[in-house]
Amino acid sequence: MSTYIASMQYTIGTALSRALEAGHEVEVLVEGQWMGGLVVASDGVGLVLEISETEHSVVRMESINAVRVFSAAPNRPRLRAAPRPADERMTDGAMPMPGPRVPSE
Repeated sequence: MSTYIASMQYTIGTALSRALEAGHEVEVLVEGQWMGGLVVASDGVGLVLEISETEHSVVRMESINAVRVFSAAPNRPRLRAAPRPADERMTDGAMPMPGPRVPSE
């Protein structure tokens, strides 16, 4: 089941702004090449990626086709494992996989 949030528009610019605010590393896809670094500045036209203390890149925002942000996705649902009866656990703490499911009618 997917969650749809109608009031949120998550764009490349939004992802980069949040990465800048939170200090997350990113990779951006430009002309088929991935470039990575820490977002240190963005004005909506250009993006500054710091690669090291002595190197940075400036990328046109309009040239970015995709972005990878090295953090959990926003509004990511947290999954909790359902408790299992103790008799189903193996001696090492492992649990058997469930068997095949029968389709409901």
